[in-house]
Amino acid sequence: MTTIAPEKLDQLIENEWRYLSSKKSEWSLLEGEQDMEVLEHILRCILHLYHTKDLANEFQECVKVQNPDGGWSKQSHTNKTSMWITTFVALKLCRGNMVIQDPAIEDCIQRALEYVLSVQEKDGHWADPEWSHLDTTCSVTCFFTIYQVTHDKQDEERINAARKRGFEFIKNWQKDSGLWKDNTFHPAGIETTAHLIQYTLVPAYFMDKIDYAEKLCTDAAESLAGEQAPNGSWDDENMDHTMDACRNLMLVSDTFNRRKKYTPIIEKGVRWLMDEKNVTGWGDFPGEPSNVERTADGLDTLLKFKRYCSGEPMSHFWAYSK
Repeated sequence: MTTIAPEKLDQLIENEWRYLSSKKSEWSLLEGEQDMEVLEHILRCILHLYHTKDLANEFQECVKVQNPDGGWSKQSHTNKTSMWITTFVALKLCRGNMVIQDPAIEDCIQRALEYVLSVQEKDGHWADPEWSHLDTTCSVTCFFTIYQVTHDKQDEERINAARKRGFEFIKNWQKDSGLWKDNTFHPAGIETTAHLIQYTLVPAYFMDKIDYAEKLCTDAAESLAGEQAPNGSWDDENMDHTMDACRNLMLVSDTFNRRKKYTPIIEKGVRWLMDEKNVTGWGDFPGEPSNVERTADGLDTLLKFKRYCSGEPMSHFWAYSK
């Protein structure tokens, strides 16, 4: 049971979506060239708000900017394919097309899948020059899982084998602290660990039935929870990383029956995010101007927290189950 009033949460969700809608020129392909990383953050909110049918054209526009190789670029008007962007756009299309049912979107998804499968490295990772191998690889394992769930292809061995190789690569990187740390990208390990638990370890548990995936998840979550500051934040009051930590703990605590243990930690983090946000939106740190990407992350965190409080399966909200 949470002490955050549902009415306050609902009002904040409504206000933040209104704010993001007012910034449409900064994320919608219908308004011009866009940063696809920002757009995919918005598409996630659209999915969680159940606005997919009404905003189907936001998903359909992604078809027009897919690169010839089957991927997407960070900037919609360029042709420099990014693996991280490709997988996160593709998985949003997988989820959106369950409602939209557009053959052109499905063709996009299939082309993206073939591209991603074709470029896995020998040691199991996927590469993106702007992202660490850890973050990039976990984005792929997440895409594979959501593709299989939304397409009822859980027994597709080619995909399962590729994801398992990615899982093995990531498993071997874990540090003695229980966190995954990449000194080049995220030395503290908060964001990286939160991403890997959500996007690789939990899929390994659901899809691949790897018997020790649960222990990896719960051990890493315990380490992550131990890094929370007294005020409820993570990583020196980093809004982004605090949002990641909260969302990750929601999924882990629900999936592995740890709600009693982690709900107070999650609520403390969510309350800090609510208390330290701007009048509308979030910046990257307290006191900084709001930006669309971080506000979409904040809204997504509130939406996931609302789901968490409802008692409905969090794995459905990630599309790891139906």
